[in-house]
Amino acid sequence: MSSPLQQANLWRAMADGLQQAIWLIETPSLKMLYANQAAAQLVGMAVQEMLDCDVRKLAATPQDQIFWQQPLEDITAGIRSYTTVWNADKACQVAVERWVQALPTSVGPGHAGHQEGSPLLVLSMLDRTENETSTQEFEALLSELRATLDSAADGILTCDLLGRIRAFNHRLAQIWQLPETLLTRRDDEAIEAHMHAQVLDPEGYRLRMAMLRRDPLLEVADIFHLRNGSTIEQRSVPQLTHGRPSGRVYIFRDITQLIQAQAGLKLAAQVFDSSLDAIFIADQGHAIVRINTSCQTLLQGDPAQVLGRPVSALLDFDLPIRALMPEVEMAWEAQGFWAGEAMLRTTQPGVFNPVQLSWVVLRDDRGAIAQSIGFMRDLAPQRAVQQRIEELTLTDTLTGLPNRVQLTRRVQTAIDSASKRNAEFALLFLDLDRFKIVNDSLGHPFGDRVLKLVALRLQDCLRQADMLCRVGGDEFVIYLHDASRATAESVARRVLDEMNSPFTLDGMGFSIQGSIGISLYPHDGHCLDDLIKHADSAMYRVKERGRGSYGFYQPEMNANLLARMKMEHAMRLALGSEHMAVHYQPQVDFATGRIAGMEALLRWQDPQMGAVSPAAFIPLAEECGYIITLGAWVMEQAVREAAYWQGIGLPLVVSVNVSALEFRQPGFVERTSWLLSRYGLPGQLLELELTETVLLQDAQEMEQLLGALAQLGIGLSIDDFGTGYSSLAYLKRLPIDRLKIDKSFVDGLPGQESDEAIVYAIISMGRALGIEVVAEGVETIAQRDVLQAMGCDFYQGYLCARALPSQQLRELVQQTRIAVGQEVSANATGPSS
Repeated sequence: MSSPLQQANLWRAMADGLQQAIWLIETPSLKMLYANQAAAQLVGMAVQEMLDCDVRKLAATPQDQIFWQQPLEDITAGIRSYTTVWNADKACQVAVERWVQALPTSVGPGHAGHQEGSPLLVLSMLDRTENETSTQEFEALLSELRATLDSAADGILTCDLLGRIRAFNHRLAQIWQLPETLLTRRDDEAIEAHMHAQVLDPEGYRLRMAMLRRDPLLEVADIFHLRNGSTIEQRSVPQLTHGRPSGRVYIFRDITQLIQAQAGLKLAAQVFDSSLDAIFIADQGHAIVRINTSCQTLLQGDPAQVLGRPVSALLDFDLPIRALMPEVEMAWEAQGFWAGEAMLRTTQPGVFNPVQLSWVVLRDDRGAIAQSIGFMRDLAPQRAVQQRIEELTLTDTLTGLPNRVQLTRRVQTAIDSASKRNAEFALLFLDLDRFKIVNDSLGHPFGDRVLKLVALRLQDCLRQADMLCRVGGDEFVIYLHDASRATAESVARRVLDEMNSPFTLDGMGFSIQGSIGISLYPHDGHCLDDLIKHADSAMYRVKERGRGSYGFYQPEMNANLLARMKMEHAMRLALGSEHMAVHYQPQVDFATGRIAGMEALLRWQDPQMGAVSPAAFIPLAEECGYIITLGAWVMEQAVREAAYWQGIGLPLVVSVNVSALEFRQPGFVERTSWLLSRYGLPGQLLELELTETVLLQDAQEMEQLLGALAQLGIGLSIDDFGTGYSSLAYLKRLPIDRLKIDKSFVDGLPGQESDEAIVYAIISMGRALGIEVVAEGVETIAQRDVLQAMGCDFYQGYLCARALPSQQLRELVQQTRIAVGQEVSANATGPSS
């Protein structure tokens, strides 16, 4: 066994050979009893300088000072820690790893002054400065790498070969919208499930990821659509370590905006190519670099012929290009575009096309012209439409003749010229007679062709200076330049002669004639409207006198028309103003001498015109159609009056005149039935008076209408019998109850053999057919006696009474019932009306 001295020397030799700094510390004085050479190098002090010195001289921090002030048992607990010591040579702190351990006194090397039996402490230190620097550099490198990954625009995910997540950056969390709970804890399955749930096709995503795990060397790129609307591009590459796969790196890029931008560019390209407007793009020097399909179509040729050429080579402006460009640039500065019309030079030599151009400038960031875009709209169709509109405005679409607009211009020019040189001209208004028959029988297309033939014939009758116009339907106006009355008459005769020649169309011959009215300037008017109006009046006068001729305007024609217009206006107001009333003329039974019925007659008392004769306003009402309103009102008044007589126990038949227009109105029978029902009047107390012409208009229709009225019990009477042109066959076929002998035949009684013969024949015919006969207009006792002797059934006229208001009629009926068998006093007749 070796001696303590040998052990101490052995220990010293071992300590001196160590690279680790070693100190022996005496307790409790904490003096350094020994230090090896490594310790001297660590702290920058000689070994002799440290011997017998307090170990706290090496302490560089307050924490080290506190450490050596602890109780001995805490110091000798073998605490291992990192600390710093002073390096005297370099005057700096050195980072070291410290370890303190108690050593038995018998082992430690002896030292002068050491108290035997006191424990020794072994203090060892290892310089960690280089390691600490490397660690800090590595941690800094890791931090920079992490910062780089987190600042990357793409999401990055690294996994091992089994798919376990090693790392990912913040961008990945943003792209996949990873919740905060998944970022604060490590749960690979939850993160993977979340990513699967975000994909629109999770099953496809799962299969793709499984395929990548099976083939660690596969490099792929995929596109996935997320539920939030984003589109993600995923690139996956293997991660290699020493040339062998050790994992996989996934790079995710949000390409939503890129796809949208690409779609926008694609859409813009489609719009450019499919735009109906012709578009060209020019560079900063106004050279054409691109045109679209519409522009190519408009150019009618190869686009290569214009690409690279200046805009001035494509378009022809009203101004020279040198004068135009300053104007264009001013517009670009003010509003960013220039607009105007230009002529497009097509690729066909000498062919130009009108266009509307909008020329827009595009500038770069410095404000310099980068490009310009021209939008051109083809004006050729619009110009054609405008030209067609002008043609339609001035010409008749059917015949191609000038229309009223062109006639107005021509006549106004003639009036302006005539006022300076006292010239005159004439207007002929031609209306084809009964042309409606052609349209109704052969159709309007055939009628239109006939009008074209008429136009050609009329044109052949005129001079070069004259003008033929179609103003509507079958009406033509002829302007005769510098024409006197004699010239106008000559042309009118020539026209009528030409019209008398037969027409042939589709192998069919037919005749067309016309009526012509003539007005002269300035005698018959000083403007076109007056001249046409007066020629029209003259034409209607010709039609009234038999058609197929001509006539000049006369001032009284206009006066008659004005009077008729005023009367029509007053008539339409009279009914509402209570200026019209229904009077009743009694009808006397020859057999009893009593009043057996009455005829309802309309009377008009106007405040300005006084009593207006029915012979004046009834034809006018029929002509303008107002007779329908008047007839309906008279019918209701008559039914009401008849209901009164029935109510007082004196049923009297009321006769009402019905015009042809009113009788043929739809629903006439239904309205009549409704009136009877409303006033509770039996149909036998109402009689309708019709003319023979009404019955002959449509025999089948009349038979149906009269049959329906007869079923209601309504009596039917033929008014003015014997004055028509009809056959008497309808008397056998239709349910006629009465014949009324016209006053013109009664006036000749007695004495006029012809009238007596006609009256007798009518009465005999009525007796033979079982039809009652009523004589109208009986004014004398002699007339009454002759009619009674002939066997007439009833009479009415001034001999009994004129047409009376309802109240006066009621008084007369009472008087006649009292004076049955006596002659009616002359005072009861009153003056004629």
